[in-house]
Amino acid sequence: MLKIAIESNSMRPPRSGIGRYTWEITRRWEQDPGIGLFYFYGTSWVTRWPDIMPPAIRSSSQGMVRWLKERTPKGRELRHQLDNAAFHMHLLRHPVDVVFGPNYSAPRSRVPTMITFHDLSHIHYPETHPPARVAYLNQQLPKSVRQAAIILTDSEFSRQEIVDAFPEVESRIRVVYPGINPSVPSAGADADLVQWLGTDPPPYFLFLATLEPRKNISRLLAAYAALPDRFRKEHPLYLAGSFGWREAEFSDVLKRLVEGGEARILGFVPDTLLPALYRRALALVYPSLYEGFGLPPVEAMATGCPVLVSNVTAMPEVCGDAALYCDPLDVSSIRDGMLRLAEDANLRNRLSQAGPARASLYSWDRSGAEVLALLREIATD
Repeated sequence: MLKIAIESNSMRPPRSGIGRYTWEITRRWEQDPGIGLFYFYGTSWVTRWPDIMPPAIRSSSQGMVRWLKERTPKGRELRHQLDNAAFHMHLLRHPVDVVFGPNYSAPRSRVPTMITFHDLSHIHYPETHPPARVAYLNQQLPKSVRQAAIILTDSEFSRQEIVDAFPEVESRIRVVYPGINPSVPSAGADADLVQWLGTDPPPYFLFLATLEPRKNISRLLAAYAALPDRFRKEHPLYLAGSFGWREAEFSDVLKRLVEGGEARILGFVPDTLLPALYRRALALVYPSLYEGFGLPPVEAMATGCPVLVSNVTAMPEVCGDAALYCDPLDVSSIRDGMLRLAEDANLRNRLSQAGPARASLYSWDRSGAEVLALLREIATD
């Protein structure tokens, strides 16, 4: 039996992109009798990770470590020291063959380890992350580079970024594209969405991501506000996702649009409603400044939802000719893309037809199998 320890902090719901990645990859392994899984989160160590974490799995020391992290000098470092100590205590009782760190780091040990670097946005756009996160990643990534038998990443774009930053690791980098779940309409999915929204919505522009600076919210809102009044009335802007940080930078514009009935903040959307949310949209608008892959555009394309994405970083590699592109630094470029999608039914139809074929290139089943093969490789070296 191959015994795998999985660093699972990102899997706590509601999950953002890395949490979704970790959940989708690891749940493919749970039915394999030849694999033993150990999820470690904080000071907890469990052999199965349910979709909704019940109180029994929450560590009794969770409140203490959160307080240490947030309220004391070097709190993040202290929390990781506690987590590492707990990991090694569990490791004495539950030896494993390999460690998988899907979120840039893993506890140091003699066990062969694979670590995923999703992107290096903290290097290229440090102003879009909390300073503590940037400082932590700048300190942690060189350690992860030295530790990892394999560094996994999500695209050829990110592979080259890692080589540029850490040339000594080039031979140990492997690219495995993330996947998406098949978009199979469930009976009553649209009705469930309408009930959840509380209204039968008009065709809306959709944005889906954590609401934070790296996702270029300020320029997106400026571009939408610059659309002619008629289009804003016909096509409201729906923003799905949890607030990240520095929302004050765009809160005034967003408040004005919400109060005018032209924008709506949906917050976290349950996974079961996402396919219907994409299908009912006029288009997904995703002018992110930097992506190592970008799951929302691919998920949208799978449903036949037209997408407008940035023409930078990994997005052209991932979306190919199935998307409309814009310059994320140019508000008028984002606005013009939205205007084209609102006005041109032929364009929407072309993108809607091309999207599912492009999205079919990305499968969680394939991703899970490829990651598992790499873990077996380093476990037997």
